[in-house]
Amino acid sequence: MLAVREEHRGKGIATKLVRMVIDRMIEGDADEIALETEVTNTAAMKLYERLGFLRSKRLHRYYLNGNSAFRFLLFVKESVTAYSDEYDRG
Repeated sequence: MLAVREEHRGKGIATKLVRMVIDRMIEGDADEIALETEVTNTAAMKLYERLGFLRSKRLHRYYLNGNSAFRFLLFVKESVTAYSDEYDRG
């Protein structure tokens, strides 16, 4: 989980944190990166989409408190996106 205290929001800290995690995962040879966020967390969704994540699917009642989430995916290897596009077309 990544979070920024309210008084420090709007300074690019979350963007920097997420980019650092993406870089580490790429260095670790990840094919894709997946994450989830509550459907009400519009700021996080905008951040992830701005960084190239695609909204994958809605996860109903995903959290223990009963809230739903959206799963986001970032394909970091070209071969993964080509395979995914081919697979999606059926």
